[in-house]
Amino acid sequence: MQTVRPSRLSFSRGSGQLPYVCGMVENNQALMKRVYFQPGGREITSRDGETVLSAALRQGLVFPHSCRSGNCDTCHARLISGEIAPGATPQVEPDTHTRRPGAILLCQAVPLSDVVIEAHELEAMAGMQVRTLSARVLDLEPLTRNVTALTLGLAKGRGTLEFCAGQYVDLLLWDHRRRSYSIASSPTDPEVIELHVRRIPGGRFSDQELRTLKPRNVLPVMGPLGTFFLRDDPRPTIFVAAGTGLAPVAAMMEDLRKRGTRRQIQLYWGVHSQEDLYRLDQIGIWEQELGLEFAPVLSEPGPGWGGRCGLVHEAVLAEHADLSRMQVYASGYSEMVAAVRASFLRHGLQADALHCESFGHAVD
Repeated sequence: MQTVRPSRLSFSRGSGQLPYVCGMVENNQALMKRVYFQPGGREITSRDGETVLSAALRQGLVFPHSCRSGNCDTCHARLISGEIAPGATPQVEPDTHTRRPGAILLCQAVPLSDVVIEAHELEAMAGMQVRTLSARVLDLEPLTRNVTALTLGLAKGRGTLEFCAGQYVDLLLWDHRRRSYSIASSPTDPEVIELHVRRIPGGRFSDQELRTLKPRNVLPVMGPLGTFFLRDDPRPTIFVAAGTGLAPVAAMMEDLRKRGTRRQIQLYWGVHSQEDLYRLDQIGIWEQELGLEFAPVLSEPGPGWGGRCGLVHEAVLAEHADLSRMQVYASGYSEMVAAVRASFLRHGLQADALHCESFGHAVD
């Protein structure tokens, strides 16, 4: 995870001046900073050097977030007043090619004073506790040439992992590094979780430690994390997954199936070749029981492939020129998610109808 500390950013605008109780005077710059959120009116404190997002999660407030490294733009917010060390800054607006005044990323912004921030809390996830739990390896199942299903069982009597389908966990490695993986199993069985681990050549966990893991080995996990979950929204739903971006989608589909809920759903899944498709039997069950419409998309199709080809987001746009009445969930590598953000809004998708989970290589 990157930790960037560039020059300070300060901002003050109109009625967003800090309340009197902020104590914004020189002799009262304590290590603890107050963070006020508008329009919700919530208040938290941040520790010295702590990001706004970390402080919020620690105190039970959940704001949209995903990668926590400043790359996905999910946790964008607006600094109304106060001073921060902003770290990475949000992406430019796709239509105007500009950045909003006071734009910040909650996962990067470190308060240098008491601050007021415009950010919208996810009330549906409020109070969901992030825990560190001990997990034991139950199974290691090769899914493709470079993807392994890692099944973990949480130690009985040590707490359960309560999560929403679509969220992820961090694996805490012995050298204090961590790796993030989406949960691919339903939250109806919180004592067992499945992760889809794609091997990255030279990867600290996926290429080095994973090959030495054996059943009954213990791994600490921290979670739940992220705000990628299925909203209660009546609009037809399109899932756009790339590679192991299928994992959080699988959790959502299994959760819908076990709750007996049917929705109008299409799944576009992009992979390199036909050999990279996995869990097709499970997808067949979703088609049968949920009415899912499944569309695999190959970027490097081999001889005999008669299905969709090319980039997965372009395959969606080729069949849905108008997205104004849809909602979209995109998960997978960051380049694909960025392409979805840039192009789908231009095809009529409403901003509040786009939900993303961006995967990136870990930076130690």
